[in-house]
Amino acid sequence: MIISQDLTEISEDWVGLKQIVKVLRWTKNKQKVTQDVAFYITSVTLNAQVLYNGIRSHWGIENSLHWVKDVIFREDASKIRTENAPQNTSILRNMAINIFRLNEYRNLAQAQRLVANDIRQLKQLIKK
Repeated sequence: MIISQDLTEISEDWVGLKQIVKVLRWTKNKQKVTQDVAFYITSVTLNAQVLYNGIRSHWGIENSLHWVKDVIFREDASKIRTENAPQNTSILRNMAINIFRLNEYRNLAQAQRLVANDIRQLKQLIKK
């Protein structure tokens, strides 16, 4: 649903804002149904279908990469916070994820456990 509102009295921080999008989501987990509301902003005027596709695409990326990095590789729990170390370790995590996927591992947590301490196995995965 797109909310139309007069945006003339908005903070200068929001200059260029064209649309505010409200998304209602329902999730069913076992017998419980929950509702979630999310808001998105955009600096371009788009129709509802284009916005829907963009939001779905965003969550596809979130589910396929960020979730793996957060849950499997525990990136959010990392204590690495200084200088270039956070970016460097994120790059290494991305490399590991890509190597596992190129070697057709479906379960990345299992792949991590199987090869984490086996340098020969790691070398084999990289050579493929």
